[in-house]
Order: sequence, then structure tokens, then C-alpha cells
Amino acid sequence: MDWGKDSRARVLLHCAGVLLLVAAAGFVFDYMLVQEGVKRVDILIESNALTGIVTAVFFYYLTNYERERRKMVRQRLTTIAEMNHHIRNALQVITYAASSQTRGDSVKLIGSSVERIEWSLREVLPGYASAPSASEERHQITHAG
Repeated sequence: MDWGKDSRARVLLHCAGVLLLVAAAGFVFDYMLVQEGVKRVDILIESNALTGIVTAVFFYYLTNYERERRKMVRQRLTTIAEMNHHIRNALQVITYAASSQTRGDSVKLIGSSVERIEWSLREVLPGYASAPSASEERHQITHAG
């Protein structure tokens, strides 16, 4: 059985947990009201109201969690779209430079495009770009040899 974060089995398990918790809350409320000597009709009304409040709190928590999760997914998709834009533009320049006739201009265009890709990885994805940049690697190669 798949117990992954968004699996059906996990959702059903959460539903069963909420069911048990709300039913237990209803039972506790009924028991407390009986112990206080409240009439049966009042027990029914008060217990259902209290159980409804507990259910509303759970519902609020779950919907708020889902709203935050969707907000985070939207932010990630925006970041991916921005990265796609920057990298595709830089790759178009590299493709053009590879097909051009003059080697010196091609090297400059490719170098600036590589720097743009590095910039986008560094600025748009600040926590994800942990590898050394191409310019750092070129510097290490030229000074090591």
C-alpha cells in the first residue's frame, strides 16, 4: 500500500483519524454533560455544538494547510518559469554563436551566455546552486596548471 505524502491510503488514514477524534470528542462532551446533570435534550444540543466546533477547527487547520501548500507550489512554478526564460534565452545565444563565422565573437557570446545562466542559477535559485560556477572552474584550471 502506498503511504506517500499525497497517496489515497494516507488521506483515508487521516480521515479515519479525524473521525475517531471527533467521535471521541463527542463522547467526552456527552459524558461530561451527563456528569453535570444536564437534561437529555440539552446534552444533545450542547454536545453536538461542541463536536461541531471541534470539527470546524480541524477543517480550518486542514484547509489552511492545503492553501499554504498550494501557495508554495505556485511560487515554485513561478521560479521554474523564470529559470526557463533565462536559460532558454542564454541557450539561444549559444546556439547562434556556435553557428556564427567568427570564433572570437562566438567565444565572447558563449561566455556571456554561460555567465547569464550562472547568474540565473545564483539569483533565481539561491539555495539550489551549490556547484562552483564555470568562471570559478576556469580560474581554478588556469591557476592550477
